[in-house]
Amino acid sequence: MDITLKSEDGCQRIYEIKAPWDEMAPRFESVTRTLASQVRIPGFRSGRAPVTMVRSRFRKEIREEVLDKLLQEAAKATLDQFDLNPVVEPYAAAVTLGDGEAFSAEITVEVAPEVPEISAVGISLECTKVEVSEAQAEQALEGIREHAAVMKPVEGPAEEGDYTMVVLTRKGQSKGFEKFFGALSKSEDPMEKALVGKSAGEEFELKVEAPEGHEECEDPNHRHLAPGDYSVRVQKVARREIPELNDDLAKEVGAENLHDLRAKVKQDLDAQAQAQMRAQQEERLIDALAAKYPFPVPATQVDRQVRGDLEDLAEGLAQKGVEVAKAAIDWAKLAESRRPDAAKKVVAFYLLDSVTRQRSLAASEAEVDAYLAHDAKGGRLSPEALKEQAKKSGHLDMVKAIIAHRKAADLLLSEASITLTEGKAPEQEVP
Repeated sequence: MDITLKSEDGCQRIYEIKAPWDEMAPRFESVTRTLASQVRIPGFRSGRAPVTMVRSRFRKEIREEVLDKLLQEAAKATLDQFDLNPVVEPYAAAVTLGDGEAFSAEITVEVAPEVPEISAVGISLECTKVEVSEAQAEQALEGIREHAAVMKPVEGPAEEGDYTMVVLTRKGQSKGFEKFFGALSKSEDPMEKALVGKSAGEEFELKVEAPEGHEECEDPNHRHLAPGDYSVRVQKVARREIPELNDDLAKEVGAENLHDLRAKVKQDLDAQAQAQMRAQQEERLIDALAAKYPFPVPATQVDRQVRGDLEDLAEGLAQKGVEVAKAAIDWAKLAESRRPDAAKKVVAFYLLDSVTRQRSLAASEAEVDAYLAHDAKGGRLSPEALKEQAKKSGHLDMVKAIIAHRKAADLLLSEASITLTEGKAPEQEVP
């Protein structure tokens, strides 16, 4: 088997594989004889059919089995001969193989880029200073109040913004169905408008016209009711009550008192601000280093990163109630638009990974335990159980790499010159 380098482009190497029929013939002969001893052909006892007949009848199957083993051997021989460490499985193309023909194929191998010695000395970064204002802290506290709101039954008539449970029976149907509605006087929904002022136990008739631009839908869970005449009985009226911001609320959410809650909220927001500043600094550092030390990255890994990003996007949309399969999304166009960001993530990985090796940075056992302890908070598994699970799944190596990469980023940021400028701070998340 003769293997030669055909072309080299960035991280991609294409090798041409050739072998004469004299080397292929024994392979075909071996597979054919093995198959002949196993198959049953009408007119012959099991395993007694002539080899020539087996070769003729099972030509395709014989070729596929020979080719499968041959390509595996060719890929391994290529890696061994050229001392290659691929980042993804090698793959074959332009394959020629037939009974009586010479073998030829192209094996594509993608390798990790050669990253030069990295240093951030002399790199200047200008980043926005992120500070938490009193208004943001108050907004976060209001968010806690909103989250702690409860629904309480209302004895009297529904007021603007109240919630109702009604039983609807459409004319011509014997069975009614339950449905939630808000009581909203300015709503375009006739049911929501009609419920303002109605009390639990009250009954009334309602005619529903087809909304313009909406097709009729018989599904009772559909946003719009199907056109028709309805008998409506109000089952319940409830009002969303938001608790006062006081010591009682603070204790409900795990704080000792209101003063302690304010301090914890401020601490959480400060941590978010620091994380945002850190993320911005890392992003600009990677951009600066990529410009200073340009190198190619494996195209297949960029493709995988794009797919991973789109899968995360789809999962996020699904969690928000979006039917991803029916959403009008041009995934091909979206994938192309996400490709530059995906390539940047792959560049960042190799930059930081290179620094961990160049500077001998590694995660200590204590750092791994601390990382897993943080991940275990609020989960069902203890830190010890999570660590054991990570060992079995191979995730532990990923955790160690993440910690080492953080150390590399810390070191590089300490070498760079960072100027913080005043600007509009990114919005803070509510703790």
